[in-house]
Amino acid sequence: MAYAAVLAPPAMQDALRQPDKWNSEWEALIKTVERVSASDLLNSAAIQLAMDPEGMDWAFMEYQNLIARLCHVQAWLTLDASLYFARDDLEAKWLSATPDLRGKHLLIGLSNACSIAKNLHDARLYCGRELKLARLRGDGRVLLDLVRSVMVEGALEVPKEPRYVPHSAWDAVSEAQKRATPTDAEKLTLGRILVLRTKLICHVLHFTIRSFVGEELPEVTVSKNRKKKGTETFPSQTFAAAFMEQTLGPDGARAAVKDNKDALKDRKSKRKEHCSYTGCVKANNGDEKYPRCKKCWDQMQRDVPYCSVECQRADWKLYHKTICGKPLTFDAVSKPVLAPKTPPAPAVGPPVGGFKRSNLLALHITALTHLPKADYIIMGAEDTSVTIDLPDPEAQALFRKFREKAMTTGDKQSVATMAHFLCWMSIADPKLAARKDPTSNAIVSQMKKEYGFDELHLAVAEMQNRQNRDPLRRPVLLFSMSPQNWVKFCKGMNVNSQVVLD
Repeated sequence: MAYAAVLAPPAMQDALRQPDKWNSEWEALIKTVERVSASDLLNSAAIQLAMDPEGMDWAFMEYQNLIARLCHVQAWLTLDASLYFARDDLEAKWLSATPDLRGKHLLIGLSNACSIAKNLHDARLYCGRELKLARLRGDGRVLLDLVRSVMVEGALEVPKEPRYVPHSAWDAVSEAQKRATPTDAEKLTLGRILVLRTKLICHVLHFTIRSFVGEELPEVTVSKNRKKKGTETFPSQTFAAAFMEQTLGPDGARAAVKDNKDALKDRKSKRKEHCSYTGCVKANNGDEKYPRCKKCWDQMQRDVPYCSVECQRADWKLYHKTICGKPLTFDAVSKPVLAPKTPPAPAVGPPVGGFKRSNLLALHITALTHLPKADYIIMGAEDTSVTIDLPDPEAQALFRKFREKAMTTGDKQSVATMAHFLCWMSIADPKLAARKDPTSNAIVSQMKKEYGFDELHLAVAEMQNRQNRDPLRRPVLLFSMSPQNWVKFCKGMNVNSQVVLD
């Protein structure tokens, strides 16, 4: 039963053209597979791998690539989810949505994620419980808990190792393997299942929440793989064809095989070259063919492409030197190989006094850490951002003093002082005022969410009153600035600007 189930998932190409039918077929298959133990599924997958010993080296390379890509996917998902939780109130809106509305976006997430690649599509077999449509649409907390379970520390940082979605059965199999003496093939089989199921779940979550908040769906490209001749067809595909003939009849099987071949040809036409150096940021948007490591290809028929000599040299020092032209092992491809780099100094210190930063504030601090010249980042309309960079050294030092206290302690007086100053600058500074975005209301709205300060608009109004009482009309944040320096700072500005909020 398990072996037949492994060989007969629904047609991948139906995910987008007939999503309801495709999902129903998956749900029926999952119901059958629920009677099969995780260890039996693992054994079935191991049998298929053993049938293709010539493809082991390629499978090792694929596994290493899958781990690196999962790390990038989780960083991307964390970045988006942090923003949507804070800016779009994702949690409250998702929980208050009807099951039908949640189901609509979940089906979009499922069908699009499973359409990325065949290995991801078939990995749904290993995450039936997590990706059951009825379970996800019926209780909104299920999806939210899944999202949080795969979010990583540091929204703008790619983790060195992925966070796997916990599952009692697969966790038990993993622990049992650790206590045994598995072969590399057995390690690879389990490792591949764990990484693929987590990667699929992450993609489904990402597509679903983006669809729900009205954003464009993530664009995920699939890498080309130039494999050794003779490894394009796995023996398991022969068994799959035989199984289709038994269930669909000769004519139905022939039609299904042709449909699968046409779909595969279409998927291959959309694949892109990728650079093997994990620190590479170049995007290949065309049909450019990267040169490969000659020694790996000549000795192992292993395709290791690089977009440039610089990336090849960097990867050689980082990792490739240890495996170039040599047989691969599971331990070798399981090591974190992300490009090492010195992390930037944090923009502000850690929270103190029991202050808990919101997701949006933590995300903002991470962005400021990567933009050390920026003093504050304000989101405008349509997700555009305005980076505030104060050119005056004294004004910048005073602003950052208040920023440090606000972001480490949540001190409301500091938040209000900083918020009023940003609002005042947005209308008093001709360059910022000319943009007409963000407005004072947008600035205060963002900072309310960042600091959980619901009465911030009232506090900003009080700051404006204090500025009006100052003989020099300085904003409160600059009260300590001398009259001479104030005159220099506000030259060309409209010092009589009034911050008025709706």
